[in-house]
Amino acid sequence: MFKILIMDYPATPSAKAADEGSQKAMDEGSQKATLCARLSAEGYQLELVRSHDDMMAHIKSHQPDLILLDPHANDKAAYLACEHLRGNPNTENIPLVFLDAHPNSSSRNGEVIEGFNSGATDFINLEKGNLDETIARIQATLRIAMNANKAKRLTEQLTQMNAELYERNSQVEKELYTTRQLQQSLLPPFLKDEEDSSSQKIDGKTTEHTELSNYSKCHYKSGKLRITGVYLPCDALGGDIYDVSPFPNETVGVSIADVSGHGVPAAFITAIFKSSFYRTTHNYSEPGDILFHLNNELLQIIKTGQYVTAVYCRIYQDGRKLQYSGAGHPYPVSYNAADKSITRLKENGTPLAWFKDMEYPMGELRLDPGDKVLLFSDGVSEMKTESGAIYGEEDMIKLFVDFINDGKGDILNRIIHALSDFAQGHPLEDDISMVLIEAL
Repeated sequence: MFKILIMDYPATPSAKAADEGSQKAMDEGSQKATLCARLSAEGYQLELVRSHDDMMAHIKSHQPDLILLDPHANDKAAYLACEHLRGNPNTENIPLVFLDAHPNSSSRNGEVIEGFNSGATDFINLEKGNLDETIARIQATLRIAMNANKAKRLTEQLTQMNAELYERNSQVEKELYTTRQLQQSLLPPFLKDEEDSSSQKIDGKTTEHTELSNYSKCHYKSGKLRITGVYLPCDALGGDIYDVSPFPNETVGVSIADVSGHGVPAAFITAIFKSSFYRTTHNYSEPGDILFHLNNELLQIIKTGQYVTAVYCRIYQDGRKLQYSGAGHPYPVSYNAADKSITRLKENGTPLAWFKDMEYPMGELRLDPGDKVLLFSDGVSEMKTESGAIYGEEDMIKLFVDFINDGKGDILNRIIHALSDFAQGHPLEDDISMVLIEAL
């Protein structure tokens, strides 16, 4: 039921009628009384007040849906009341309708303008014969106000929901940041390498390069070996991981792995992989055996249908020997400095966590000074442009060889920048990881 508040003043016939005791005592012959009777008959709840203070008190205790004001109240009281109501946040959205029950008013145009200027929603002249139109306009005003209130409530709800979503999103972002930091900690520690492309020696002092951002990190260096790596996830959390692990017997283990999928599930599996990988590499030494046992262990843990591709190398520095085996991963690239030839290391088996008791063939090569081996994930060889053009493994290998031959700096860092130039701003669709083994 709509509640309509009628603000009438003692100087008006309606107020005098109210002064006699009740709304029904109004002059039945007046247009206003007739209108009130019609509105009451149609189910509207009418309340009459005779002063500004009474009106404000009534509004505070019984919020009306519509207020009817008499423009002919003494001393412009209705216009002042209208301005006051519009200036109050608690009443500014209540529809205010001026109801002129004096059809012979000579100043009607000025009153209409003044009424709207003071904040009126409508100005109705209650003449004979237009009662139906008046009721229709009052009903239309109520419908508009009702829809506006619904829209306001919906807006408030949406604002509240947005605030809650923002708060939740902020919390998720904080958790993702923390998780990403934890995932980054799974990568091997890096060394401050004087040959890192991020710095150079000038007059005995180290200065920082500013031309290129440095992405690669040196994780191991000895008199015979230098190992660097780079990892760029395409999302906040990624599914690639690599590791460089020196062992007490002068051997070094190098691995790279790619978990299927992205986001939290893939990141979680990288942590599982790291744990299982650490345990397996300390119980077995040959790459084929390590992948065999790692596969069976992951198969018991990963129940989501996801899998892991990987390559593991074991480097024996005393004899400059490198043993390797793969599990469904892109074939590493081996560069021989003596004849400047390129070989793909194709000893490979099925991805990890697919089938139990799978055998993983093992290969072996010699690392002489200048030789290099590049391990990489498919995010490197499948870099795309906005149009969908793919860089491809052959292009990546050519880039690798060109950077070796020109000898101008950090190979991994330059590959990343070359891929970025190729993509022309297209976002990464897959994680990028690379590990470079260099014989010194």
